Amino acid sequence: MSEQYEISSLERGFDDDLPLDRLKKILSLYPTPEEVTNLLIRLREADSITDMKRGELYPEVIGGVTRLRRTIARVYDVDPIQAQPNFSCNGCIDSFLSYIQRLELTDERRRGFLVATPTYFRYYHKTEALQMRLLSVPYRARFQYPLDEVLTAVKKGSPSCLFLVTPNNPTGMPIPDDYLTEILDFVPEELNVAIDRTCANLDPEISTRTLLKKYPHKRIAIFHSFSKYFGLSHLRIGFTVFSNRELAEEVNRYLPFGLNLEAMLRATYILATEGELRPDNRILCFIRQNREAVKSFLSRNDGYDCSDFVSNYAVLTLPQQISSREFHRRLLDKGITVMGGHELPIPDMRSVRIHTGGDPLFINRMLETIESWN
Repeated sequence: MSEQYEISSLERGFDDDLPLDRLKKILSLYPTPEEVTNLLIRLREADSITDMKRGELYPEVIGGVTRLRRTIARVYDVDPIQAQPNFSCNGCIDSFLSYIQRLELTDERRRGFLVATPTYFRYYHKTEALQMRLLSVPYRARFQYPLDEVLTAVKKGSPSCLFLVTPNNPTGMPIPDDYLTEILDFVPEELNVAIDRTCANLDPEISTRTLLKKYPHKRIAIFHSFSKYFGLSHLRIGFTVFSNRELAEEVNRYLPFGLNLEAMLRATYILATEGELRPDNRILCFIRQNREAVKSFLSRNDGYDCSDFVSNYAVLTLPQQISSREFHRRLLDKGITVMGGHELPIPDMRSVRIHTGGDPLFINRMLETIESWN
């Protein structure tokens, strides 16, 4: 086994137990807790600060949340209550849907979570865990956004919330700006709307600041994450910004107590130096190159198709002669993983989700492996 694999944190299944010797080797790659703590304590001492109130690094954690919240508020020109840091996109989802669940328990007039599908698998699992009704509006052919169908569902279904995932996960395709604004213009002021902007977007899109300014009378929450924009999924940091102060105050009580200190510091620095959150150019460059690689592959291989992605993920449709389960198995034998359609909450044996936001080396390795089967 190679040295590179020996120090990797990955197993073939990603979640197998790590032998203790390998776990020790992996941990050696990171600073020790004592090194981090001692450095921060020395910084305190340089400022003549002695903490006898909380101890450990709680002041930095608690202060970090407040500092990040102030920075988000300043960048997006909202009140600090409308800027809510969280554990990446999933934390934003959990906090918001926990609020929606309470709303559903006290208001029988509005029932259900409305979203175009297929969508991010977390939404299926979370609504099931909260015992919420999923109001699914299927995408049109070739994953075109079902605008008219969504507007009809809003009018007739009286949902508790509407989620607009753009760009979509798993297809990697955004909701066009004119569709997005038409929906937001149409929805009633009392409807809770979440815009999930977790994934990067190659296409120009209406800014979050513009949406916040345009719809202060609507109950809109916009999710952002540093994971897909900067490749920082391991730090688990993101935030929600609200166009409506009243909604923000209601969701605020569901926030976690503290967040990862390194993640907060990096997020604060990025926002403070770059302003409104935008995808890193390195990630956008990867997506562009991966688009070209997939287009080239499709031109040479009949039977395959792919969603017209401009983001971190795409849906690859398979030829009739191979199922997603078999496709997944063949790639795994070569140490390459994909999310098979058979694994998704709504199974699809004819497709797989692929990551298109990483180094082109990886997608080219996958495509070359697939072509070697012919």
